[in-house]
Amino acid sequence: MRIASWNVNSIRARLPVVMKWLQESHVDVLAMQETKTMDETFPVAEFRALGYEVVMSGQKTYNGVAIASRAPFSNVVKGWNGKDLSRVLAADVNGVTVINGYLPHGGERGDEAFEHKLQFFRDFRAYLDRTYERSHCLLLVGDFNVAREPRDVWDPDQLQDAIGYMQEERDSLDQLYGWGFVDLFRRFHPDQVQYTWWDYRMNMFKRNMGMRIDYAWGSEVLAGMTVDCMVDVEPRRWEKPSDHTPVVTTVATHQLES
Repeated sequence: MRIASWNVNSIRARLPVVMKWLQESHVDVLAMQETKTMDETFPVAEFRALGYEVVMSGQKTYNGVAIASRAPFSNVVKGWNGKDLSRVLAADVNGVTVINGYLPHGGERGDEAFEHKLQFFRDFRAYLDRTYERSHCLLLVGDFNVAREPRDVWDPDQLQDAIGYMQEERDSLDQLYGWGFVDLFRRFHPDQVQYTWWDYRMNMFKRNMGMRIDYAWGSEVLAGMTVDCMVDVEPRRWEKPSDHTPVVTTVATHQLES
């Protein structure tokens, strides 16, 4: 089963790009972030035409998460603890619990948005501790809005005080990671410098001045079933693309049946 994660930066604005990529990639599951639309205006019919059913939790203009799947869903959970409904969406697909997250962008150091971001990471870690056993077949994907390591940003010295790479943000992300996750991209590409987001401004994509802030993290059980995890840069080259590009994880789900 191939499970992709992609911050689409408005599903209605980016629908032609997403449809083209689904037809070419043949992924089984697509977890989307920043859909930026209410549930009633989500383009469900276009996904169904390609063989996908969709569950979504959105809001007008901002945030929004959705999961499209060729296989049936079960145990759909919007938000966590009854909050952040347009940021977190979970569903079981073929024995794998996929948690799709659009985690807060934050703000400058000391701002209210900055403190909210750090608190979100702490609270979300506590939620995972209460909700899932470490033996659970769990895949956490999405736009986490933090780069973990120096190799995950184009210039760690210049960006050390930039949103998404401040030390406090990285520490909070590491605390979340400490639940027991495996960074699946790093498992298969331990030395590769690869970004997932490039600002639209200043030709930053062509200059490869980006950040790796989109992740696929698996529990130890899920990691043992994973056969690949890669970043597909091609859609970022297309006309009117998202500023992010997909992260694709391939899981040998037949192992769940053995």
